[in-house]
Order: sequence, then structure tokens, then C-alpha cells
Amino acid sequence: MGTAATGLLITLIPLLPITILGLGLLTLGMFSTVPAVNLYLGEKATNAKGTAASLYLSLYYFGGSLGAVLPGFALLWGGWPGVVFLCLGVALIALASDAVLCR
Repeated sequence: MGTAATGLLITLIPLLPITILGLGLLTLGMFSTVPAVNLYLGEKATNAKGTAASLYLSLYYFGGSLGAVLPGFALLWGGWPGVVFLCLGVALIALASDAVLCR
């Protein structure tokens, strides 16, 4: 998650090569987090592993549907920095949820 957040912040620098680097870090962070969560889920779920995996995938796609709409509104209202700060806010909510729920 830290790699993705760093990549997001780097995209605020208005130079194309640096923005591309930031997008690469964002992609690397996201595509390494998703399999890690799947492995963690399989390790932590002792009973009803199929239900846990199904719930995770349902919420993953529900979040993806929101993630397809909300950044568009953020782009209209705040430009690219609005999208970056929306995504960072959602990442902070995820980290706080993890800290509270997974003690």
C-alpha cells in the first residue's frame, strides 16, 4: 500500500516522465497488494474459507465499481489533485480499518 501511495503522490509532479514513474509505482503497489491479501485471507480464515474468499471478492468488485465512479467526480471538482487525495483518503480508511479490525 505504501508503494501505491508513493506513486500517487509522485503523479502530482507535472513532468511526464515522473508522472509515468508514479503511475508505474501505483500499478506495482496495487498488483502486489491484491495477491498478498488473498494469501493473508487464506491463512487467517480457519473456518468457512470459501465464504471468506467469496465475501472478499464481492467487496473487491463492489469497491471497484465505486472506484470507477467516484474518481470521476473528484476529477471534475478538484482536478487531478482531487483524484489523488480521494485515493489517498480511501487508502487511509483501509489502513485504519485494518488496524482496528485485525488486532
